[in-house]
Amino acid sequence: MHMMFADESGDPGYPRKGTWKGWGGSTHFARVGVIIHGWRWKAWHDRLTSFKRNRGLTWDAEIRASDIRRGKGAFVGWDQNRRQFFMSELMTLVGGNTDITLLGVAIDKRLVDTAKGERLVKPEVRSLELLLERYNFFLHDQTDRSGIVILDPTKEKSDDNLRHFQSFLLAQSPHLSPRHIVEGTFFAKSHTSNLMQIADVCTNVFYREIVRGAKTDEFKAIWKRFWRRKGRLKGYGIKKWP
Repeated sequence: MHMMFADESGDPGYPRKGTWKGWGGSTHFARVGVIIHGWRWKAWHDRLTSFKRNRGLTWDAEIRASDIRRGKGAFVGWDQNRRQFFMSELMTLVGGNTDITLLGVAIDKRLVDTAKGERLVKPEVRSLELLLERYNFFLHDQTDRSGIVILDPTKEKSDDNLRHFQSFLLAQSPHLSPRHIVEGTFFAKSHTSNLMQIADVCTNVFYREIVRGAKTDEFKAIWKRFWRRKGRLKGYGIKKWP
């Protein structure tokens, strides 16, 4: 069975008066799924644990993109060059590991028709739907076609809604047929899951690339891990919406 660890970046809100200029929130919302087969999970977990220890962190140190960039959490006392080098090496580790596959969904909220129904307006909901569709496509092409979804339970009420929404999609969506995703969503707190931590960092790197288009070395390192179907990346490994 495959496992997809998914995280998000950006806020789901819209400016009250519809004016984006000067608004303090984000213009985009992104969600990334990090896929690995269950048989390979233990080897990757051990690899990342060794990666942490070899760079002066404890085995249970939580890797968060915001902490790396700001020198907080496990990275307190690290200067910027050391933190940047850590980020670069981490993304190189992910990018060079063929056991990992990435899926990315990016929503430009400025282009969303907010007069539509809730399912199409809320980026946290729409991004999950689009990510699940791509995951199901991915699973259909694998020898082992079954998979589960794992989210970070940062907002209990929101996650309950997403769990219900996923169950609805699996039962009703024509884009998820034949169905390969196991019903329901599982949750793993970031500090207890190495793969959820990788999802956090990859989502941050993907989000910054979508918003800034900077072609950073971080993104270049993981770009080849985004899934391609018959050589096609657009619409499969990376989906931009609307």
